[in-house]
Amino acid sequence: MKTLYLTDLDGTLLGSDGKVSKESARIINRLAKEGLLLSVATARTFMTAGTLVESLDLRAPAVLNNGVFLYDLKQKKVLAYHAIEASSLVEALRAFERHNKAPQLFLYGDDGLLSIHFTEHRLQVQKDFYEARKDSFQGRFRRVEKLEVPHGQHATYLSLVDTREDLLPVTKELQRIDGISFSFYADSYSPYWFLEVYSEKAGKGSAALEAKRLCGAERLVVFGDNFNDLPMFACADEKYAMQNAADELKAAADGVIGDCDADGVARFLEQRFQAGK
Repeated sequence: MKTLYLTDLDGTLLGSDGKVSKESARIINRLAKEGLLLSVATARTFMTAGTLVESLDLRAPAVLNNGVFLYDLKQKKVLAYHAIEASSLVEALRAFERHNKAPQLFLYGDDGLLSIHFTEHRLQVQKDFYEARKDSFQGRFRRVEKLEVPHGQHATYLSLVDTREDLLPVTKELQRIDGISFSFYADSYSPYWFLEVYSEKAGKGSAALEAKRLCGAERLVVFGDNFNDLPMFACADEKYAMQNAADELKAAADGVIGDCDADGVARFLEQRFQAGK
């Protein structure tokens, strides 16, 4: 039976240093030669996810931006994506503005390039996010006076990292807006939380099922550690939480595997393949 394995990145396949360990890469690449069908399902964009997993032989579509994009990592090609409807985007931006919050707007262009626009960065964690990524975007990660969608661009994502307490009131407003979904979860590398908004047609769950269909797989097995992995858990045939995962994810899982710093995903896959399953 053909099985697609999908793993989250941060806090799951990546260690606490934000990297794939050499041991995980060794195991996964050996298993790929034996027929392992593995890819990633992450909140990250194809700008950063591709670089993080370039050492891995991943042969299935990647689920990126919490399911906004299906992406071929080998060909570096967008297979499908979902934009936010204009009216829903306006309402979502107003919800942030009413709470004096300034999210980042992710735009996917007809030219196949990704851009990020923002009006201001107020916290150091927001500035750090920008500094770590601005060079790879070659001027497309930039400050603007107002968040708008230019001609030839498509709004795909709103994202803000801030304290949980400051973001929680925004989530309550977002729940009342038609046409959108959102993820609200703790950052793996800081005490802050991410709030990310996207089309209701997107999501890790629906995108994971589409990746499964594109691969011709009959089963879907997933790995995760955070709240934004719950939609993927809900549609999988098997789901496994990391030892370092949120308690809510562990409760929803079929089992708990090793810590992200102990090559938990790779070790599980190795045991699974040795067992001939």
